[in-house]
Amino acid sequence: MRRIVGSGVIAAALTAAAVVAWVNVLAGPPAKGGTALVVVYAPPTIEIDDRVGLTHAEVAAEVGRLVNDQRGWRADMDLFTLRVVQPGVGGTTRMDSTGYIGMAHFNARIALVTVEAWTVLGSRFAAVGGTLEDQRTWIVLHELGHMLGHREHTDCPAPGQPAPVMRGTNWKLGGCAYNVWPNP
Repeated sequence: MRRIVGSGVIAAALTAAAVVAWVNVLAGPPAKGGTALVVVYAPPTIEIDDRVGLTHAEVAAEVGRLVNDQRGWRADMDLFTLRVVQPGVGGTTRMDSTGYIGMAHFNARIALVTVEAWTVLGSRFAAVGGTLEDQRTWIVLHELGHMLGHREHTDCPAPGQPAPVMRGTNWKLGGCAYNVWPNP
């Protein structure tokens, strides 16, 4: 199921029923030593542009790990697509430009991440101590944050506080402490 089409109360009821069914199907066995069920969220639909040279399994495994990390958007998951593309697709640009290595298209329910952002550690990200894994974490969670309704970029709340994942750039910390998670 990719999308529920409808309006008003009917769409809300169908969406709620689908989410309940989805979570019930994905609920794992009780946690060891406990009685609560472990819920594992399915990652968003993953699409790989034929020209980027990445395997679907590699990207899906990493996105699944990020989606299910308690510091990510796990509690807010919805159905949407994350697509790895060449720079220039859907408003994205090359990493060394002043443009966008990721882009959220709300109406299409799709977030784009460039193959460069996935495979090459950017110099500006590295300059603040970031790793390629950190860069992937930030760009995926930042773009998915937009898809989940966090449309505006956020400034540093106070010096020393964790930098918001929804900041406008991944290297300008504005006095905040380095962070790539929405819920550190």
